[in-house]
Amino acid sequence: MSQRYCRRLVIIHWLTLLLVITAFYFGHELDETEQAAAKLSLYPIHFLLGDAILVLTLLRAYFIRKDGKPAPLKSDSPLADKVATGIHHLLYVLLIAVPASGMIMINTTGLIGALQAHDPALLPDLEQFVIHEIHAALIFTLLATVALHAAAALKHQFILKDGLMERMSLRSNKESD
Repeated sequence: MSQRYCRRLVIIHWLTLLLVITAFYFGHELDETEQAAAKLSLYPIHFLLGDAILVLTLLRAYFIRKDGKPAPLKSDSPLADKVATGIHHLLYVLLIAVPASGMIMINTTGLIGALQAHDPALLPDLEQFVIHEIHAALIFTLLATVALHAAAALKHQFILKDGLMERMSLRSNKESD
């Protein structure tokens, strides 16, 4: 098995990151805007981004099972290795849980009816629903986990200089294609 991820897993990785950032931006805009008409146009974009993140996460799991992935780099610390594995597993869980909680919110708060009717007056006050709090907490946890993941990658790149980030690079390599 190669020490690099296959090209499609690399593309899925970076595309997922881009979509998470974009979905967060649109979600933040939804929370900040007071204009109901603007919310009606932002919600579908936010939902599509969440759906795309979920699909890419499931595709990633499928391709990992089908193609495999490189063995994790081992450090001098078994604890650090376990934490790294745990962070990766948590990322996968959150990349499924955040869109799933959004889908639950759409279907249990009356939001879907407002969007289908394209009627701003029907938009629910999501702050009143526990699922909104759960969705927000999952998003915060996802962002914190992504930040931790990125910080660890930067540590590998600039402090340990062990080539870890090269494994998730799109640069051509005969072994990885």
